[in-house]
Amino acid sequence: MQDRPRHSALGITALVVSLCALVVFAVTAQVAHRPAYEDMQEVPVALLVLLFIGVGLSVLALLLGIGSALQHQRRRVTGVLALGLSLTLLWAQASLGSWAHQQWERAHPAAPPAAPSPEAPAAPPR
Repeated sequence: MQDRPRHSALGITALVVSLCALVVFAVTAQVAHRPAYEDMQEVPVALLVLLFIGVGLSVLALLLGIGSALQHQRRRVTGVLALGLSLTLLWAQASLGSWAHQQWERAHPAAPPAAPSPEAPAAPPR
């Protein structure tokens, strides 16, 4: 009887962390589309905090997935699934962050440059 290699503990951990990141992303997307943030009159602190937590979890899952893919004599399927999910989540979180930034810029247009003020007369030479 041939012994099959066991699943990588790093891969299982990476998959669990990436699934947690998926849940955080779903909550972030829900918070981003709340009517309170529609006009973006105040800084959406909850949105920023959730985005940073989600990015941190995705990066952690990515690193764990890379570690599990490099393990010898272990099944790598969970690590590869975690890698794919974490890369997809990083892309989605970057998209959501970009969208929130565009909404913020639309609500707060840049002020036109001020008219040049007349220069002060030069000091007399000494």
